[in-house]
Amino acid sequence: MVDIRRWATLLVCILAIGCTVPGSAAFQDYAESYDAAREASLQVVDAYNQYDKMSRRRQTDPATFDPDFADVYAPTALSPISLTITEGFAAATTFNEVLARYADNDTLRLQKDEIERLNAASANTATLVAGPGAGGQVRAVIGATQVLANLSQARADRDAFVRNVRENTATVDAFLKIIRDDTADMYQTARLATALSGGSVEKLETFRGMLATWVLLIDQTRKDLDILRLRVEAGADGQSGLSLLSESAVRIDRHVTDIDAAYTALVGVF
Repeated sequence: MVDIRRWATLLVCILAIGCTVPGSAAFQDYAESYDAAREASLQVVDAYNQYDKMSRRRQTDPATFDPDFADVYAPTALSPISLTITEGFAAATTFNEVLARYADNDTLRLQKDEIERLNAASANTATLVAGPGAGGQVRAVIGATQVLANLSQARADRDAFVRNVRENTATVDAFLKIIRDDTADMYQTARLATALSGGSVEKLETFRGMLATWVLLIDQTRKDLDILRLRVEAGADGQSGLSLLSESAVRIDRHVTDIDAAYTALVGVF
């Protein structure tokens, strides 16, 4: 079983940018909600990982050892696809938080150590998700977030910041759409693993509900991304983002609560 709290703490400390920088109460609530959203996504991935490992274990020969399936036999390891989902979602929500800080008070200042942590995470993730496809998407998302965060130190260069937002918002949204669409395959993997192993149909239904809630969380993230992009492009002439931040935080928290309850029911699927 993956130690979710350990992974969540690591990713939140590395990727979350709103925790130590002062801001409005609305922004702090929003940042904390996305911290929780990242942890909830880890719970989804961990639950899926149990089904994925069971399914992939049946592709191996018990009389031999295939190093390409090492994660199947390592109790706390995440599968390659699970790593991709985890790192990508964390980066995409961090991108949102950078935009939210702007919507909050038109300031983009970040502390130097936060920039360094984000840069380190970018370098580390590039080694984890090498290869085409979803891995390439993750690298693009983290790269875009890294550039955006570093631009926040050059506060006078607002044009470069806005240009980066325009150029990369679609990249972030495309990744979120990929993992949203992948939930269909995640469910089929869980269904196959349950059938092959004689697993709990009741828990499979709980997992389906968990995936459904996660889709709603991803949809909320994409909606926030689009509205915040418009807010950044509008600049000082745009409407305040405080109402958006407060309303979004409430919805995110509700989805997180439902995912957490499902995860508690799913611990020890196999």
